[in-house]
Amino acid sequence: MTTKADGASQKRLRFLERQPTKFSKNDAMGLFVVGTLGLHLLTFFVLVLQYGAYSKLSKKAPPSLVQLETGKAITVAPLGNKERTPEVVKKFTLDTMTLMMNWSGTKPPTTIEEATKPVPDPGVSITSRRKVATAAWQAGFALSEDFRKEFLTKLAELTPPGVFQGTTQVALVPLEVQTPQKIAEGKWKVKMVANLLAFDKGNNLGQVIPFNKEIFVRSVEPPEFPGKSGGIASVIYQARSSGLEIYAIRDLPAENL
Repeated sequence: MTTKADGASQKRLRFLERQPTKFSKNDAMGLFVVGTLGLHLLTFFVLVLQYGAYSKLSKKAPPSLVQLETGKAITVAPLGNKERTPEVVKKFTLDTMTLMMNWSGTKPPTTIEEATKPVPDPGVSITSRRKVATAAWQAGFALSEDFRKEFLTKLAELTPPGVFQGTTQVALVPLEVQTPQKIAEGKWKVKMVANLLAFDKGNNLGQVIPFNKEIFVRSVEPPEFPGKSGGIASVIYQARSSGLEIYAIRDLPAENL
């Protein structure tokens, strides 16, 4: 026989009895929402890590060395497409003017044998009666197309015929080449103070001719040229490999010396 006390005790302990559980549609939807939220949080965390990695990469200094096909490593600097360093502009200007204004009477050597035994320079005809030295003609490809013909024509008028007869030599002696002055994007002005020394068989002391010029240089796209080819294409590539060209030359005013 069950007493009232036993009935009350059974009611208090009923919550301990296992009840079969069944998931409703609402319960399943809730679990799906919670799982999806977890995946979104995980994806967000991965994106934050990826952004941090890209941010560090963008702030990392670019490499300062580039290895060429020959195995030689050279120092590089990040520059715009039309930008050149002052050192490159200055060297290009000096090298080009030296090649154009040095008339030794011999051709530029292309082999070791020609370097030890110079070949007489027959010159390159510019007009029916006038020539320029072969080195000057080659360096002329560093000039802009609209300036090259005019300059070489004038240069042919100034070149002594004795250069091609082995009786006259002319050398450019730079006294000062100033730091290039930027005048526009991709354009510079270089001031050169120099002398031309002309020697012939009757004048071993040489004749001094002032050569003080303002040289205007601009950046261009350097040509792509396969290294195994030769001939005129090789000459043009070498003259324009710096990605620069001279587009004007004028006398340097005396007050600027």
